[in-house]
Amino acid sequence: MRTVAAFVAWLFAFTAFAQSYPNRPVKVVVPWPPGQATDIAARVVAERLQSVLGQPFVVENRPGAGGSIGTDAVVKSAPDGYTLLAASSGPVSIMPNLQGTPYDPLKDLAPVSLVSRGPSVLVAAASFQASSVGDLVALAKAAPGKLSYGTPGNGNPNHVAGELFKSAAGIDLVHVPYKGAAFVITDVIAGHVPLGFVTLGAAMPHLRSGKLKALAVTTAQRWESAPELPTMGDAGLPQVQLVDWSGFFVPVRTPKAAVERLSEVVQRSLAAPELRARLREQGLQAQGSTSAELTAEMRSDIARLGRIVKEAGIRAD
Repeated sequence: MRTVAAFVAWLFAFTAFAQSYPNRPVKVVVPWPPGQATDIAARVVAERLQSVLGQPFVVENRPGAGGSIGTDAVVKSAPDGYTLLAASSGPVSIMPNLQGTPYDPLKDLAPVSLVSRGPSVLVAAASFQASSVGDLVALAKAAPGKLSYGTPGNGNPNHVAGELFKSAAGIDLVHVPYKGAAFVITDVIAGHVPLGFVTLGAAMPHLRSGKLKALAVTTAQRWESAPELPTMGDAGLPQVQLVDWSGFFVPVRTPKAAVERLSEVVQRSLAAPELRARLREQGLQAQGSTSAELTAEMRSDIARLGRIVKEAGIRAD
């Protein structure tokens, strides 16, 4: 009888919490600067969550150390469902392979749901002499180590994409790390660095305006959100594939009722045609998931990206 009574009490508390959550503003920490794909997706979905759940979902950018600073801040926050992390594979799958992060993503974070997927894109200024990957490879082979490419920082997914490309194409490009995609794009447009690997979401407005041109996205097949763009597969380099994901997490001891409530609402929101269309306009593919599915994604990425990081000799800042 005591066991039954305890279960009934727990069920009542669980239900009461789920029905009342959230009853105050929720903070969404993005561990990257504004304008990156994770930031874009987080803001689109946060707006929807605010509408559905009736409480403000306030996005706060806390960049630094490959996303580790913002991630660690969430890990150390109160596990009450009122602080979310909007992260990509960088701080949860790549940085732990590069250095001793102050957190263990598999032990310290509770996955809520996937949010979106999107590839990296190799971009150049509209005036750059190469207009295809083939042209670029010829230029790079004629002058090894003379061309450089920028990314939003050492150890981020775009850096991994760049190193994959260098290896597959057999060329020597110099990596220039920046503090965010916006800084990379500004310098590519200005001609301060000839090439950049950034998320497609960050590059889309500048591709549409004609200030940037896309040499290839890091997929083997045409990306459904931007089928007009050439791919690494088109260039004969199908092995250069990197489609990053973004997702929501909370501190590991967050009440299960809050995690399940958030996961259900995020998944339902991402199924809405208008939200999917908004993300598609940014070069992103909407994709919700269960907590278990996001956990499996993390584990797979930690192993897969860890191998790439080791083989390419990628180092943290």
